[in-house]
Amino acid sequence: MTNVVSTRLEEEEIKELNKISEEERLDRSSLIRKFLLIQMKEYRMKGAAEKYRKGLVSLAEAASIAKVSLYEMMDYVDRERIQAPALTTEEMEEELRHSKELFEKLRNKNT
Repeated sequence: MTNVVSTRLEEEEIKELNKISEEERLDRSSLIRKFLLIQMKEYRMKGAAEKYRKGLVSLAEAASIAKVSLYEMMDYVDRERIQAPALTTEEMEEELRHSKELFEKLRNKNT
């Protein structure tokens, strides 16, 4: 089920939106939806990456929170130069074990 959401924009913003809409060959509503979904994904990834940086969650958990693949999350934290706090050997082993489990689940799900 979809709901209608309305917003107010300045005239210049409407003109720019119309221009982009023509370039993308999308109607204005679809373009706004596309932009909104991209920004929502970015917002989730940023928040999840911050939790990862603080050591509150693993990289796999951050990916789950952000609703993206582990590979997308890895790419994001690399691109943004986000590093988790230093881990102990035990924590690294647990992280690796957890990542392997998630990988196996994904592989089994796709076969």
